[in-house]
Amino acid sequence: MWDCSADELLHVRAVRARSAASDRAGPDAFDLWRMPGRKRLAFGAAGLTLTAEVAARRLQLALADDVADGAPYVCTVPLSPDLRGQLDVFQVQAEALAGHAPSAEPARAVTRSALLHLRALQALDAAQAGASHREIAQTLFGLEVVVLRWHEDGELRAQIRHLLRRARAYMGGGYLALAGVRRTEARPPGDETLR
Repeated sequence: MWDCSADELLHVRAVRARSAASDRAGPDAFDLWRMPGRKRLAFGAAGLTLTAEVAARRLQLALADDVADGAPYVCTVPLSPDLRGQLDVFQVQAEALAGHAPSAEPARAVTRSALLHLRALQALDAAQAGASHREIAQTLFGLEVVVLRWHEDGELRAQIRHLLRRARAYMGGGYLALAGVRRTEARPPGDETLR
């Protein structure tokens, strides 16, 4: 589990001032089990951190040591220059703490270039593990495709060689252009969405 700094987490603290309204258990009472998802508590540099995994999201909260089950609580946020950009995340975390599951994030469309990057890296992993070009093709495209389209100098074999050259270029520094660190003059084709 990555240890987040306290400035990145929503802070959950016990309410200090007691009143008749705050003594009753209600929607503002801390209830660990009301929060959806698989939960873990860890003690680290930021203090006690509650992590909840809901679908593909990971929510993390900093718990004060005076928070007790059934006791009233408040959520506070650290004042930082990045606060405006963090407000949406803090809102989702506060709603999850109140028992509301976060909405699922929309799936991103797979582009042709992303699929090529993935296959190139998978081919390189297989080649470094000692797999033959034919074994790599079987893994990437399936046995039926290889039986039908694999020839001594066929297009499927050429595609595997191309994927391996592409992955070796990534290893030689091409990953910097993918990450946007280094600009390239030519833009690779293939960013259209697959359907």
